[in-house]
Amino acid sequence: MRRPAASPTPCVDDTDPVDPVPAPPGALPEPNVVECPAGLVLHRVHSREYAGNAFNPCQGPPTRFAPIEDRHGNCVPSLYAGSSVAAAIYETVFHDIPADASRKTVPLGQVAARLHSALVLRRMLRLVNLREPDLNRWRLRREELVGSPPTHYAATAAWAQAVHHGFGDVHGLVWTSNQCDPDDAFLLFGDRVADTDLDVAAVRNGATDASFLAEVRQAGRRAGIRISL
Repeated sequence: MRRPAASPTPCVDDTDPVDPVPAPPGALPEPNVVECPAGLVLHRVHSREYAGNAFNPCQGPPTRFAPIEDRHGNCVPSLYAGSSVAAAIYETVFHDIPADASRKTVPLGQVAARLHSALVLRRMLRLVNLREPDLNRWRLRREELVGSPPTHYAATAAWAQAVHHGFGDVHGLVWTSNQCDPDDAFLLFGDRVADTDLDVAAVRNGATDASFLAEVRQAGRRAGIRISL
């Protein structure tokens, strides 16, 4: 298994206006925590190859807060979700479309290859809050951690790893979706949350469910994004 990089300096040239993400300190101050109650519904848009409550075992390309390892060098599986269907769509199907793109289109095949799963928490989860005031506690700004580009993912994942190492009683992270505010985005730590803690209440297939395709189209219209054949 490939070990995540330890916060290298991001590749930012002289024309890149984005500042590097600072490395987390050796000991993070105590974070602010949100308690998500049992019964809360999370939404996940994901590959058809996996169940809705299946965690990613450190496979695939890097993301903002994954992959990470525990203190023993073991993979910490991860699961991303949103507080709304729209947030889940924007954080997956529409994630890589630049806001200033002259032509915003997503092939229909990208929708057909995905499922929408509604997940219900079966127990209370404690999530570290990554909103602006909470990040200021760590002398960090939201745009540094949540708003930075994919070239900085190794550095932002280092903060998720620092949270995991420093606070054994938290189950993941929550922040305001960078793609679909003011809705929430979530990352759950798979060594502290089991798939059985997430009840798959409903599943819609992007290849066959007209209601899901209609919801993707409706979400895209907000940003001028079109689903192409």
